[in-house]
Amino acid sequence: MKNTKEEARLASWEGIIDRNPSYYTTTNDLIINGVPQDLWGQLGEKFAFVKEAIAEYEKVVRGEVTENNLVLKYLKNPKIFKLITEDELDKKIVREYGPRKAIFLCANGGRLVENCQIASYNLLVNDEAGSGKDYVTGKTLEILPEDVYVKKTRISPTVFTYWHNSQYEPDWTWDGKVFYTEDIAETVLNSEVFKVMCSSGSEATVVIRQRAIDINIVGKPVMITTTATSIPSPELTRRFEILNLNESIDQTKEIMKRHCKFAIDGVTPEYNKEIRESLKLLKRVKVKIPYAESLHTLFPAKNIMMRTKFPRFLDFVKASAAFHQFQRETDKVGYILAEKQDYEIATEVMKALSSNKYMISLTRNQRRIIEFLEEMNKINPTYKQSASRLREQMNNFISLPAMMTNLSIMSSYGILKVEIEDGPNGREIEKYRLNDSIKEDDSIIFPSFEVLMSKVSKVIKVSKGGKAT
Repeated sequence: MKNTKEEARLASWEGIIDRNPSYYTTTNDLIINGVPQDLWGQLGEKFAFVKEAIAEYEKVVRGEVTENNLVLKYLKNPKIFKLITEDELDKKIVREYGPRKAIFLCANGGRLVENCQIASYNLLVNDEAGSGKDYVTGKTLEILPEDVYVKKTRISPTVFTYWHNSQYEPDWTWDGKVFYTEDIAETVLNSEVFKVMCSSGSEATVVIRQRAIDINIVGKPVMITTTATSIPSPELTRRFEILNLNESIDQTKEIMKRHCKFAIDGVTPEYNKEIRESLKLLKRVKVKIPYAESLHTLFPAKNIMMRTKFPRFLDFVKASAAFHQFQRETDKVGYILAEKQDYEIATEVMKALSSNKYMISLTRNQRRIIEFLEEMNKINPTYKQSASRLREQMNNFISLPAMMTNLSIMSSYGILKVEIEDGPNGREIEKYRLNDSIKEDDSIIFPSFEVLMSKVSKVIKVSKGGKAT
């Protein structure tokens, strides 16, 4: 007669695995998530994927397969990006697929691509307090190798002037590192030292005890930070992409459901150790995009912001190619060659980072103002309003100084136009409206890779004297 207690124990684990099958696909998953080894055989009889994981583990034990080969199988898997960003990160993050992919791609682009624009991968995750921006960002970056990931909960405006001084740490470089700080203060975000470090690294001369001292900080990391209320200056938005999360009621419900599942199972799943180990094998590389010539036609040239957006998009393509370096061909001088999948991943991330048709990075509050103006424009195409009146009509959701700052910034982007009118007592009033020169067809539409390549072939035919049809 079977032990009732053992039956209950087995049934409990069967229920947990049945509810979360993707969390138990390797023996590492079984170990990390606390599945008792004496139950593996019985669980393998019920679940085919558990049986496969055990068989793979036994090959390693017998020496038929090395652990290194076991790790390399992930990097050679064509679906590795999806496997990590959709399946693996799903263990700790509810939905937010677009933001996960953007954070993960930027983090890996900055640490792996040598020939990129220096500020292409910087990210500012902006959403209201309590939306989970710190959690989503932190849990996405947590899967990175520990030696490349630097996290601080608070920094001072001048920290990058002195931190990892090459005089005292000659072997240290920020190149290939990912720096993350939570809820950055506006004084730090818009400080001169931080802005310069975001785009060119740090070489400073400071006065210490009445002597000028040169301080050289080697390299420049990927800068990823979060904020709820800070307003980045236009100068900073050229150095950062702004990423927004899902604030919907449906998302809140799904998060609560996930907490219920964890409470029922009594288990919080951990990331697959083999996947984390595999990421350590990726090296910094240089990348070429064979089809780059056709990409610039996708971006509207009349918008000056495209001077920053377009190189950043190219670097997203390079980031994907560098991440898939074990699957990509190289040219004669060792450059990784980007392929179709890299274009597709880059377009997916670019869309996730663009909360508006103008493809311009906007904060949550700026996005809200634009959406309100677009709605009013549908009712009255000539709608324009002063900052104070606009704030009143939007239920005073931010302070008047913040409203004026945001309107001024969006005017500098070209999204809004400012008109000066005479007010009472001879005072001039600034009124803001949507810029009529930005039309719907100015938005960026990414064609399929096949359509893109057909355009390239036509261009090549014409350049050789042929006739495009």
